[in-house]
Amino acid sequence: MSLRAVTEYSERDLVSTFVADLRSHLILYYRQFGGDIVTAGGNTLQQAQDAVSLDLVVELNDLLDDPYAHDLDDFRVLRHPDVVFPGSDISWFGAYHRNTCVLRQIYDFN
Repeated sequence: MSLRAVTEYSERDLVSTFVADLRSHLILYYRQFGGDIVTAGGNTLQQAQDAVSLDLVVELNDLLDDPYAHDLDDFRVLRHPDVVFPGSDISWFGAYHRNTCVLRQIYDFN
């Protein structure tokens, strides 16, 4: 396998990991806020999980795009548009240690 193929596989694999991690994170998020979300017109948990898409994930290249300002030399930070209130200005982020791809945190920010 060429270096390019390995790199593309690794990037795709991290995106897939973030999608799975975000879907799992939403379960806990909805346990805490789900009633209020649905009452306010937001998506159900199932709708939110279904809205998480590989195609919508982007990796941040600029520190200023990360509200928690992770050092991008040490972390890979991925972003996905909001799935709880689609169309809102909220984004979901996943910060992964660059060398190990271990998740540091998932967070949302408006």
